[in-house]
Amino acid sequence: MNTTTVQRSGYQFSFAAPNEEAQETMCEKGMISLGNFFRAISRLIPISFIAIVLFTVSCQHLSMAAWSFHSRENTAICTAPAQQSSPQIISDGAGGAIIAWEDARDVHFDIYVQRVDAQGKVLWQEDGVPVCTAPENQKRLRMISDGNSGVILVWHDMRNGISNYDIYAQRISAEGSPLWEKDGIPVCDEVKEQNSPCIVSDGAGGAIIIWEDFRTNYADLYGQRLNKNGESLWEKNGVLICGVMGAQNAPEIVSDGTGGAIVVWQDFRRNYADIYAQRIDGGGAIRWDKWGAAVCTAQGHESFAVAVSNGAEGAIVAWIDTRNGTNNNDIFVQQIDGNGAAQWLDNGVPLCTAPGNQNYPVITSDGAGGAVCAWWDMRSGDFNVYAQHVDLAGAVTWGKNGMPVCIESGIQNRVSIISDGNQGAILTWNDNRMAPADFDVYAQRLDRNGLPLWEKKGIAVSAAFDTQCFPMLAGDGMGGAIFVWQDSRQKDKTYWDIYAQKISSDGLFGGN
Repeated sequence: MNTTTVQRSGYQFSFAAPNEEAQETMCEKGMISLGNFFRAISRLIPISFIAIVLFTVSCQHLSMAAWSFHSRENTAICTAPAQQSSPQIISDGAGGAIIAWEDARDVHFDIYVQRVDAQGKVLWQEDGVPVCTAPENQKRLRMISDGNSGVILVWHDMRNGISNYDIYAQRISAEGSPLWEKDGIPVCDEVKEQNSPCIVSDGAGGAIIIWEDFRTNYADLYGQRLNKNGESLWEKNGVLICGVMGAQNAPEIVSDGTGGAIVVWQDFRRNYADIYAQRIDGGGAIRWDKWGAAVCTAQGHESFAVAVSNGAEGAIVAWIDTRNGTNNNDIFVQQIDGNGAAQWLDNGVPLCTAPGNQNYPVITSDGAGGAVCAWWDMRSGDFNVYAQHVDLAGAVTWGKNGMPVCIESGIQNRVSIISDGNQGAILTWNDNRMAPADFDVYAQRLDRNGLPLWEKKGIAVSAAFDTQCFPMLAGDGMGGAIFVWQDSRQKDKTYWDIYAQKISSDGLFGGN
């Protein structure tokens, strides 16, 4: 900004006018430059009135323009020294979002969090509120809303020894204040290693947390419920979810809608990976078979299960499936009801059995008892993004082997998905179509029929210098989304920062 001083009738006025670059931007948007406006109007209107108008407009502009309107700009969430990575995001319930990440500004990885409002203004301290800065590394962050515009976070934590991960959690208020103990409360600090936590709301301001646990030398699953004050409601260091022979790992969790949860995981009890599930009620009691209900035990390996609530005390589960060949990963899906019984085809409905590998499914509810699932797909030789819809009855509706979301040249992967609130979905992914060495962030909205509602090839959410990757997203409450990713535009791939962007339901930058 350039400062201009003008004298009129013995009074001196100073005001800030845009520099040439800003004026060019204003002209590109159909706006007259402030300098030309001032020169034209000053002959007609007293300078004091102009100064007041300009001051008012400037203040309004500053209060409204926090979201970027260009894919090469975006909104910085954290640009602290060293590395910030692995961002997570949830809605704040008021059109904005809460964003958390792993942060190495103090050598070891800690956990930081920031809130951004619907206009893109960061609400908490610059570069984020420290959630945990305990010794050694804190990683594998997951989080949920606390139901009051705050957040409950969980992670695995090395403060008690570099080969002794434990599970810790913290709650942050809507104002950005830690509500539990400094650096978090221990969810489980049992001997040996506990890692890979997942979390879901208990519907009463608290959370249910599940994790992998090696206290018996094998990977078992344990769980704990915390109330809104951070008090453990179940057995100290957790209740056993599954401890059958063989490893149980990669848990995911969804609410059962009645204060409990449904957990899904990959299970090696018969040496091959299968998919199992268990329901646990709000009191910590197991509701299904002792060691879980079988979701899929087909030949080959079934792995990397993801799940979404079916809205009727059950869940819809998707996974990678090798029943058709060890180098031919496919995507299958199953619905289990509130009693743990499979509702669709035995061992699942095929969402995609196309040639090549289909990997790492993500899933969201369609709001009508079905689900939309997306994945990375190599049927063309490179990774692209495909999606499929399965309805309440288990029928796929977007054609055999799914709908192409993005099949541009190069690689599209690391897809994330949310519901658009209208039986469709919003997806985001890594994309290197512009330069093989530099990934950007792209997105697409699909309607209930799987048709694109934004640009056919996807919107470039961020196409800034260098690499933007690992995008996540949360709904804005109006059919659009807020996106977050790690970004090396200022650090040339050596380290990462955290950036965000809002896209409206119509695919416009900056929201509605």
